[in-house]
Amino acid sequence: MFQNSGLSLNQAPPIEVVLRLFLIGSLFGIALSFMLFFWHDNLSDISHPTTLAIVHTLTLGVMASFMLGALFQMMPVLCGVHIKAPIDLSVRVSFTLMFGVIILIFAFLKGESSLYIIASILIAFALFSSTFVMIKELLKIKHSNSSRGMLIALSSLVITLILALILVSMRVGIDIPLNYINLKSIHFSFGLFGWIAILIISVSFQVVEMFYVTPKYSNKYAKFTPLFIFGLLLIYMALQILGYNLAKYILNIILILLAIYALITVDKLKKKKRPINDASILFWYIGMSSLLLFALLGFLNISTLVTALFFTSFALSIMFAMSYKIVPFLVWFHLNAKGYFDAPMMHEVISPKYAKINFYIHTLALITTLIAIKFSIIFYFGSFLLLVSFSMLSYAIYGAWEKYDWTLRNGKKFNLNIN
Repeated sequence: MFQNSGLSLNQAPPIEVVLRLFLIGSLFGIALSFMLFFWHDNLSDISHPTTLAIVHTLTLGVMASFMLGALFQMMPVLCGVHIKAPIDLSVRVSFTLMFGVIILIFAFLKGESSLYIIASILIAFALFSSTFVMIKELLKIKHSNSSRGMLIALSSLVITLILALILVSMRVGIDIPLNYINLKSIHFSFGLFGWIAILIISVSFQVVEMFYVTPKYSNKYAKFTPLFIFGLLLIYMALQILGYNLAKYILNIILILLAIYALITVDKLKKKKRPINDASILFWYIGMSSLLLFALLGFLNISTLVTALFFTSFALSIMFAMSYKIVPFLVWFHLNAKGYFDAPMMHEVISPKYAKINFYIHTLALITTLIAIKFSIIFYFGSFLLLVSFSMLSYAIYGAWEKYDWTLRNGKKFNLNIN
């Protein structure tokens, strides 16, 4: 499976680097579920303090944690990038990001300048320190389509963070001669399309083929799609700052590109050589369907809340898909690499039936949340299902980590001593 996939498994980071960030992300998902349960009434108002708290718990607490964890794993393995002292870096990133997001939530709720400043320092330290290391190492290598896309996604994250710091400065009273609403739109666009979407797209160019044995994406398509989206975002930023109405048409082009990507990926998945439809591939189908609907509804300028939910469904579904593939593989791989002949097989680390149950609950949570837009009372049920879904993912990750540690303590290793 791996010989011809371009993988460099000998450079894989220690398993705790990835699992720690995945576990923190899933725990933030549990917190997000409670926030939606109690604060869903104001979701249609993007400027409301509780909505801002929910959005940033989702994007920084959940998505950034999972995506940074994936990058710590994917960059060495897919790109051959060497990250020095990955454990120390991941610990600093994990905990400063975690505390920064918690303080930011209280900052939105309390509106206190001091909390905004503390949260900004912690989050900026966590994300800048990791992105700069990753960008620096990516610039040293000969690029594949995935590594080039990762570099673009990380550059988008840097722009997103700079815009965030400007917005925070304006919120705490610093006079900056820029339009706050336009800057917020640019901030969201680079975060959603430049960071989240481009990173998922770029990683998929290798992992879809690798995990599911599908036909390859066209080389030209894989090379230019992230570049094109990033270029459009730069044009959008310039037009927004200058106040031109043409900016909305740029976003429409990006939506078309995202829809094309979703259709191409579904086509690749349908042509997979492995007939098994495990939970992870079902998560991919839900994710691509959600992205396609997001692009369509966004293009038609239908309800911001509905389109936002479809983008959330896209991003979360892919994160669940990657988690249920990456986590069992990492446990199996690292234990085998250490010589444990009784290392659990991947299906023993996380049961495929367990993952598929999580898929059904995840899907039901998404459907229920959409219905709740019309019947708000149902939002309580949707939030509960989301809580169950993230709790199952948290338990799966924690359980996999426990099995890894148990095998380290009690497992039997190959004895290669020859007398």
